[in-house]
Amino acid sequence: MAKAAKAEVGHNSDLTPEERKALFMDHFKPIAAQHEVVKAAQAEYKRLRKLAKADKIAGWEIDHALRCAEIEDGSIMVDRMKRSAEIAAWFALPVDFQPDMFGDFSREHGEDLARKLGRKAGATGEGSNPYDEHTANGKAWAKGWEEEQKAARIALQSAMEKRNRAKDELIKKDDPFEVDQAA
Repeated sequence: MAKAAKAEVGHNSDLTPEERKALFMDHFKPIAAQHEVVKAAQAEYKRLRKLAKADKIAGWEIDHALRCAEIEDGSIMVDRMKRSAEIAAWFALPVDFQPDMFGDFSREHGEDLARKLGRKAGATGEGSNPYDEHTANGKAWAKGWEEEQKAARIALQSAMEKRNRAKDELIKKDDPFEVDQAA
């Protein structure tokens, strides 16, 4: 007759139903108590966020500040903000110009804005020139659209070539189903 295998640590199949219940309750009680602490902390957290909101501080600003305060490598946040600004600029949001000295962030030279809007439309492949095409703004918009379309075509072609080369290299590597033609 084979000897029963010794139970491993944490294995409780050798326990009686009453022992399993007692062990369960031993874990349940402190977890339930901590759950109540967490619920109270969450309620206080929500209250504090509501106070900030009442003072016109947006939740995302607090969340961003928390991430900034917790991160060990500050360059990660700076890189993320640069990337966010780059993406915003793709959609013609005014993030890459110098605001005037009075804090008016919405002021931007008309032709510069028209060109950015043209680049945005060119990047998405949508839209038609909202300006009279014979005006400086209309010409700037069209130039931005054409530049972005050309850049997108070149970048897409390059990306597709790289992707296809990578796929070809992957396919060539030790294909178990490849039939040796020399044999």
